[in-house]
Amino acid sequence: MPPGANGAEVIDVAYRRYNLALGAGLARMAGKLFRIGHLGDLNELMLAGGIAGAEMAMRDVGMKITPGSGVAAAQEYWRSTAAALPKRDLPPRAPDAQAAPSATKEKATVGARR
Repeated sequence: MPPGANGAEVIDVAYRRYNLALGAGLARMAGKLFRIGHLGDLNELMLAGGIAGAEMAMRDVGMKITPGSGVAAAQEYWRSTAAALPKRDLPPRAPDAQAAPSATKEKATVGARR
C-alpha cells in the first residue's frame, strides 16, 4: 500500500460495496497490504475479476490508480508466460448463408400474390 493508505479500508470497501472478500496483512504487515486468496479452483479469468474489484475498491478509498492497469498488467503477464497452443486442423468454414434470406423473401412475395 502507498504511504498513508490503509489496506483494511480497501478490504472493507471491497466487501461491502462489491462483495469481494480480500485477505488482510498479518502481524506487522496489518494495514500495509491486502491479499487475494481462494479456496479451490481459480483460473486466470476468475483472478482478473478479483484484480478488477480490488482496483475499484482502491479507487473508492482515494488511491490514485489508472482503472484497468492491474488487470492489463496481469493479462500481459499471463499471455507472455502461457504455454504455446499446439497447432490443430480446423474444420472448413461454413458456406456463406446470404442466399437463404432472398429465397425466403421470394417465397413470401409469391404467397402475397394470391
